This record gives sequence, C-alpha cells and structure tokens, in this order.
Amino acid sequence: MTMKLRGRKKYYRNLINHEIPEWVDFDKTDIWFDFFHQHIDNKDIGNERWKSREQHLNALFTLAEKYEIELSKMNCDYQFWININERDSDDDAIYIHTKNPNKSEFPVKVKNYHNLKSKNENLEKYIESKAYKIIRFPVYDENKSEMINYYLYKDGLGISMD
Repeated sequence: MTMKLRGRKKYYRNLINHEIPEWVDFDKTDIWFDFFHQHIDNKDIGNERWKSREQHLNALFTLAEKYEIELSKMNCDYQFWININERDSDDDAIYIHTKNPNKSEFPVKVKNYHNLKSKNENLEKYIESKAYKIIRFPVYDENKSEMINYYLYKDGLGISMD
C-alpha cells in the first residue's frame, strides 16, 4: 500500500507518539500476559525502503523505553522482548509474557543461532547498535524461504529468553 505524500508526512510525524494501551495496568496485583504484543507498523509501510523501516524501528524502541519504565511496577516474574523480523516490519513488536491462566509456556526459551547474519546490513548494524542482547532464530515464509527473527532483551529486565 502506498500512501499519498501528504498523508505520509503526517503518518511519520505521529509514528513516534505510540503509547502503551490505557487498559494495561502494571500496578494491578493480579496482572498477567499471554504473549501480549504491540506492533508499530500496522500499514505495511516499513518494508518500502530502509529509511522507512528505520523510522518504524525508532518508534518501536521509543515505545519499548516506555514499557521498561512501567515494568518496574510489576510484582511478578515476566519476560520482555522486542521481536524484529528480517524482512517484514509488520512482524516487529514488543512482547510481554508471564505465567497466565491459559497455561502458555513460561518462561519461553529460544535457541540462539549466533552465526545467522542478515543480508540486510542496515538492519544488522541498527540492531547491533542497541543496548540489548540479541537472539537470532531462523524462521521460514510460506515459500520455505529462510529469514531471521531477532529477539532482543535486556539483562536484568525480566527473565532471560536463552
């Protein structure tokens, strides 16, 4: 989908203003999350070119900082990570996961395939510039073509994924 230039400028100007949904209350004593996640690129614009992807990633990391502040209020074990897909910005999201009544696996552990490197050098450099631990994991599209999912987390911020 291609937006008109006038709409695109407004879209990018507002991109950085994403907030944590109001219904998420980190002060509640009985709070739980079952792979809760929040995306930034809901219009499939981040895949058009690197400059666009970078702006979406900047907004994602700005939102992650807001979550990090709120997570300090939680009184239970949790996992917090940022998922970034090598090819599809629609998949980029912030995740929170806890023990939950749905009995989803917790904590989630992901094997790190350290040797995987993206063909997208801009994305590799961007991710490596962040103050996060990086897990690289191969995933496959509908055509069985391999790509990388990056799981980024911080030591000391919830339970590790590896």
